[in-house]
Amino acid sequence: MKNTKIKRLIITLSCILILGFLVLKALHYGDFKVFLEAAKLVAAGKNPYHDWIFITEGNYALYFYSPLWAVILIPFTYLPGFIPNFIWLLANAFFLYRIWILLKNYVDIQSLSKKRAYWLLVISIVLNLKFILHNFEMIQMTIFILWGALESLRFFRNNNFICGGLLLAFIINIKILPIVLIPYLIYRKEFKGALSTVFFSIVFLFLPCIYFGWSNNLFMLSEWWSVVNPNNAEHLLETDLGAHSLTALIPSLLTKTTGVLPYSRNLLNLDLATTTYILNGVRIGFILFTVYFLGFPPFKKAKSKLRELRELSFIFLLIPLIFPHQQKYEFFLAAPALFYISYFVILNYKSQMMTDNKKRFYTILTLFILSFVLMTLLTNNLFGHAFDQITQHYKTITYGATVLIIILAMCSPKFVEKK
Repeated sequence: MKNTKIKRLIITLSCILILGFLVLKALHYGDFKVFLEAAKLVAAGKNPYHDWIFITEGNYALYFYSPLWAVILIPFTYLPGFIPNFIWLLANAFFLYRIWILLKNYVDIQSLSKKRAYWLLVISIVLNLKFILHNFEMIQMTIFILWGALESLRFFRNNNFICGGLLLAFIINIKILPIVLIPYLIYRKEFKGALSTVFFSIVFLFLPCIYFGWSNNLFMLSEWWSVVNPNNAEHLLETDLGAHSLTALIPSLLTKTTGVLPYSRNLLNLDLATTTYILNGVRIGFILFTVYFLGFPPFKKAKSKLRELRELSFIFLLIPLIFPHQQKYEFFLAAPALFYISYFVILNYKSQMMTDNKKRFYTILTLFILSFVLMTLLTNNLFGHAFDQITQHYKTITYGATVLIIILAMCSPKFVEKK
């Protein structure tokens, strides 16, 4: 009885703290203001693209999301800014909870003792905390995108292709990035899921015709594409501190760039055309490496849920690496990879696998710590804002995410499934 009361007290205090945190963040402006301002422009019959939208003093942003998302948000523009901010942040708190439940269902949590299961939760939170907090601070979309992707995959596994296709198509319409799951579904012989997603994606593209009319909707779609087209010059060479991806890293190493800080980053002085070819070659190489995780030949189901989690971990990790215009908050998409590796390490700690493969296990552990240092410790203002700017200048988050890929390759499910 005493333990039950203590648990209830902890849960109550936690909820109060979380609500207080959400209220605090909802009082500030984040990227959700960009969405709402774009919705206001649409409601006024204006084009939401190409104009820099004011957020705070000296802070402006472009609207990169779909016409449908702007239309959906129009009713919220009539409310005080705090209310839609708080609603979205509260929804994101729920999405975080669902992400944990969905990830947990991929593994045999019963194989862990209560103590190890607790540590899995704690370590998963610590590893992702920086990116979780950044998403709440910016009032961003990444938590929703990851939840929507994982939830849609759950629908497909349960043969609910309508709900799965609707949800996956919706998040693709909003932010395009989860489109990588369509070829994955095809590769994994989920043809009904892929077809459902494609069908509803087309529906969502033209659904705003109800609001805009046919010709105006086509115009909005063309304007949207004009800002997200990966071949745009601004997406080929990203030099600002906030950009973190292969697009931000590779050109800075191969050609002289002028960043915010005066420190040189380039190892070579190639022209932009050659640099772009190399960048695209590296992207293609990362994409082809997917076959290593999925296996060959295609059109077969994953052998187990654990193997599926490892595959998805790699695919979600690819998104912020291969797409341009990626910010720190997008690396919350590394959450499945961090969860999988944490489960692998905790399950194998002091196990026969560690005894038989000490060198492999300690290499994984060392690289895991290195990745955490590069992605979080060095970019978390622990050593001051100036040092944080330097680590962003040299794109340590991108290096850390690349190290995670190496770890995923080493953490074969065979070392877990044989237990």
